[in-house]
Amino acid sequence: MNGPILKEIEIFRFNNGNVFSLKDLVVVERVLNIFIEDSLVESITYSSGFEKELLFGYLYLEKLIESKKDVFDFKIVEGSHSTNCYAKISKSKTNEIHSQSKIKASQLFYLMKELLSKSFTFARTGGTHISGISGGEKLIAYFEDISRRSTIQKLVGFALLNSILDVKILLTSGRISLGTVQFAKRANIQFVVSQSAVTDLAEQSANDNGITLIGFLRGNRFNIYSHPEFLY
Repeated sequence: MNGPILKEIEIFRFNNGNVFSLKDLVVVERVLNIFIEDSLVESITYSSGFEKELLFGYLYLEKLIESKKDVFDFKIVEGSHSTNCYAKISKSKTNEIHSQSKIKASQLFYLMKELLSKSFTFARTGGTHISGISGGEKLIAYFEDISRRSTIQKLVGFALLNSILDVKILLTSGRISLGTVQFAKRANIQFVVSQSAVTDLAEQSANDNGITLIGFLRGNRFNIYSHPEFLY
């Protein structure tokens, strides 16, 4: 998948008492304004690209839609520094299906290694997060973005638009907060995995909702904060 758009700028660097100019790469930052029936409902800071996935992921995670068919009309209008999305929606009624399965612990190391190997923009700028989804065997999709939240919204939108149902694992490079776990619950994801830390509310929510929460996956170890019974 294509990464965020980069921009070359001129900066000054201080090094060992000397100041000199050089070119540097920064990630292009934009604002996505989401309108429903011409009313602004949200402004999201994100990295340019995959606006459709971001729109559908936001609408689903905020429980404004239940399927891609609930968006019966939308248009995307790009400006110089922001993008406007106009959507007309209805809301079908569906029953959430929560299935539980077990995952081989060693597989998580492989998936995280594969995900981090896709962090091309981070390697060049140090300015992005990356998140990915998996059914347990391989990565299904991944996105880099300046916003960790937007990576997840794009992933959910991608899965929704492509009718991908077998998503069990959410992997991310950043800290896991309550919002990340709540997104996982809404998307029926059973495992949330990060190479970084978790918060106390994330741990509590994961325990309450049957989600296996894993942090500090590095090298050959990781911490399990909730529901270890789903690993073998």
